[in-house]
Amino acid sequence: MEISWRIKILLWWYALFRPKAKTENLIRISKSGKGVSSILYLLPAEKEHAQIASHFVKRGHKNDSLKIKYVVHKDGLQYYLKELKPHIIYYTDNNLNWLGALASMPIIDQINAIQYDALVDLNQSMDQTLSLLCLELDIPVKVGFQSPLSDQLYSMVIEPSQTGFLEKNYETIEKILGLA
Repeated sequence: MEISWRIKILLWWYALFRPKAKTENLIRISKSGKGVSSILYLLPAEKEHAQIASHFVKRGHKNDSLKIKYVVHKDGLQYYLKELKPHIIYYTDNNLNWLGALASMPIIDQINAIQYDALVDLNQSMDQTLSLLCLELDIPVKVGFQSPLSDQLYSMVIEPSQTGFLEKNYETIEKILGLA
C-alpha cells in the first residue's frame, strides 16, 4: 500500500508540532486486573468490512458499567444496528479539511467528552480521517490492525489471522482489553 504525500505531510506535522501523549495515563491490563472501563471504537464505513465489524460490536459486552462510543463516517451508519445509533458519533465529508483531517470542533469535543481507556480501530484498510483522529486523541491503549502506518498509530498492532477468519482477530482484541 502506497502512502499518499498528504498523509506523509500530516504525519510529519503531528510528529513535530503536536504534544506527546502523557505517560502518566497508563492503563494496566492483566489477569488480575479489571480491564478497561471505556472504549472508543473506530468503525469501518465500507460495506464488506462494516458487516463483519457490526457482528463484533452488536454482541455487546457482559459488563454494563463499560462505556462504549463509536466513530464512523455517515455513509457507514446503515450497516450498524439501530440500538447503537445513540452511541455513534458520525462525521461527513463537510466536517473534513482539505487534507482529510477532522476539522469540526463539535465532533472532536463530543469524542473528547469521555476519558477513554482504549481506542480500537476496526478498519482492515487504512482510513485517512480515522488515522489522523487516532494521532490526535490522547488515549493510553490504542489497538489496530497491521498497516503501513500502524507503528505510528497504535500501541498494540494485531496481525491479520493466517486462516483468514476475522473472528480470531476480534477475539484477540477482546482478550487484550480484558473483555473476554
